[in-house]
Amino acid sequence: MSDNLDQWQWADEDTFDRPLRASNGAGASGSIATSVEQGDLDGHFDFAVTQEKLGRWAAAANSFRRVLEIVPGHTRARIGLGACLLHLDEAEEALVCFDQCLFSDAEEERALFGKAVALQKLGRNEEANQAYRQLLEIDPDSLETLANLVALSVDRRDIAAVADYSRRLLRVDPCSKAALQGLATQAIWNGDRAVAVDYCTRIVEVDPLSFEGWCNLGFAQKRMGPSIQRFHILK
Repeated sequence: MSDNLDQWQWADEDTFDRPLRASNGAGASGSIATSVEQGDLDGHFDFAVTQEKLGRWAAAANSFRRVLEIVPGHTRARIGLGACLLHLDEAEEALVCFDQCLFSDAEEERALFGKAVALQKLGRNEEANQAYRQLLEIDPDSLETLANLVALSVDRRDIAAVADYSRRLLRVDPCSKAALQGLATQAIWNGDRAVAVDYCTRIVEVDPLSFEGWCNLGFAQKRMGPSIQRFHILK
């Protein structure tokens, strides 16, 4: 099936951004800054969060670093820096940030999630899988964790895990594109193109603007031939 998989592509869902960005509320952790430093701290932190929301990763990273110069134990700034570094394709440095957070608090969920994403980006899939599974023990219904586990299991060619995590994700979110993509991929691997067409149809129903969904639907339809007429296709 490898020749078929070469044509079977999904867009990157980028599911690490939302849970890590949610970490950047007000306030610091760690040592207490002086009143003068506190003004600088708040200014740099607020600027970093603003730049991060605008997708200006390098500027945000620089400001998070300034915060950490004032308060090295500022957990939210270190997680924010890690998230920016992931966007800048600096996964090794991002991993250091998340590991530093976890050294202080081994159960910091945002840092553990960031570490899992960094490991995944570095191709250290077994370690990433272990980190994601730790997160599922904390929150079995985490949408982001389950979606990333679907993608990771596809990379690992673990068909049973793809099916398991996709179905678990659908139970939490019946319209999850990541889950539908996972089940469509499983169907292709199994050579069941009728099922693949069905899931691809559901994807374009959920997201009619999904270019990848339409392309993959067309690919599956072409392979199915005349029997495709028994499926409902969006007009």
